[in-house]
Amino acid sequence: MANDKNNEEFNKWMKEFYEAKPKIVGKGDYEYYRWFSSERRKMQYEFSLKILLHLKNIKAEKILEIGCGPGTWTKILLKKYPKANIECVELSSSMSEQFKKNIKNKRIKINVKSFLDFYTNKRYDFVFSSRAIEYIPNKKKIVDKIWKFMEKRGKGVIITSPPHPFLLSIKRAFGKKIDKEHIDRISTDKIKILLQNKGFVNLEFYPILFTDNLPKTIRRFLWNKLYNKKFGLLSKIFASGYLVKFEKPDKR
Repeated sequence: MANDKNNEEFNKWMKEFYEAKPKIVGKGDYEYYRWFSSERRKMQYEFSLKILLHLKNIKAEKILEIGCGPGTWTKILLKKYPKANIECVELSSSMSEQFKKNIKNKRIKINVKSFLDFYTNKRYDFVFSSRAIEYIPNKKKIVDKIWKFMEKRGKGVIITSPPHPFLLSIKRAFGKKIDKEHIDRISTDKIKILLQNKGFVNLEFYPILFTDNLPKTIRRFLWNKLYNKKFGLLSKIFASGYLVKFEKPDKR
C-alpha cells in the first residue's frame, strides 16, 4: 500500500510538473528549448538522431508511442514509416497542445493521459518510447502493458536514462537539491530483468548520450566510438542515456 501511495503522489507531482514546464521553461516551444536552445542541447539532438540507426531493420504499420511530448520523435517516425498509423500517449495537456501545433497528420492519434491509465483493444507491431519511462515509478506495470498491447513478433524500442548513484550521493553529501524527476531512473541491468521475466527476447542495449559533465571533445569521442556498439563498461560509466531494443516472441 505504501508503494501505491508513493506512486500516486509521484504521478500527481509529475502531471503538475509537466503541465507547467512546457509553458514556463519552454515558453510555449518546449521542443526548441529542449533540443536547439544551446550548443549542448544541439549536440544532444545530433547524438539522439542516431535512433534511426536502430530502426533500420524494424518494419511497422501500427505504432504506439509512449510519452510523445511536443512530437520531436513522432516526426522522425512519420518520415521513417510513411504508411504507418501512430497512436501517441502523453500525460501533459500543455505538451499535447504543442504537439498538435507541430504535427498535423491524419495518421496520428494522441491520447492525453498517463500510460498507466491508457487502455485499448488495439495491438501494435512497434512500441516506441523516448525519455518517458523514467518519470513513471512502476516500471513493471509499464513492461506488462507494453506486452499486452504488442502483437506477437512485435518490436519495441525504449530510450531512457540510467541512474547515477555516485553523483546523487555527492549531491546528498553536500546538501544539494536533487530534482524529483531524476530519482526514478532504471539501470540497464534492472530493465533487462523486467523485460526478460515478462518474456521479451532479443534484447540489445546501446548508449545514446554521454554525461554533460565531460568536456565536449571527450563526449564526441565517446559517442563516435560507442554509439553503434552494444552497451559495455565505458557506456555503463559515462552514458547518460541508453536505448534498448526487444521483441515479443511468436510463442512463449
